[in-house]
Amino acid sequence: MIARLRVMKVRKVRKVLVLGLLGLTVLAGCGVAGVWAASRGLYGCTFRDEALAEELAAFAILDVRPPDAPKSGNRYSNCDEDDGFAAAGQHYEHTGPREELLAFYRAMAAKDGWQPGRDRRDGLCFSKPYGTVTAHLSVWFPSSYGMEGKPRANAEEYGLEVTASHDGSAWC
Repeated sequence: MIARLRVMKVRKVRKVLVLGLLGLTVLAGCGVAGVWAASRGLYGCTFRDEALAEELAAFAILDVRPPDAPKSGNRYSNCDEDDGFAAAGQHYEHTGPREELLAFYRAMAAKDGWQPGRDRRDGLCFSKPYGTVTAHLSVWFPSSYGMEGKPRANAEEYGLEVTASHDGSAWC
């Protein structure tokens, strides 16, 4: 009889231990999932991506421009929610030939350590390491894209944009 009581107690203790461990595992999993969700890990940009966008906005290359190219609008920085990469940029206006402008940025980007990427039919692309990520610099023309929100983009307007991502998904 005593042996039977011991077996029953051991089974109860074992059952309580198993259920307790299962409960702790569920709680730990919820905690990890909660931290991941709070850091915006479910979709789009994380706080780390948003901080990277602010860092990119401080890149000196975004201030480089020909003497006859005034700023058009304010510097921006953001994180692309669809693709999860950070971006920062500045728009300028230039009345000279586009090829002259592209030659200027080829020289200035090289001077600042940017490596040429594949040239695009509508602008330029460069890249360089930045900490643990690769930053991409593009020279682009809104008039080539028919930018939404603008009735017709100014043919003289161009943009400099730097993008980067922690997962390598950024591009020019």
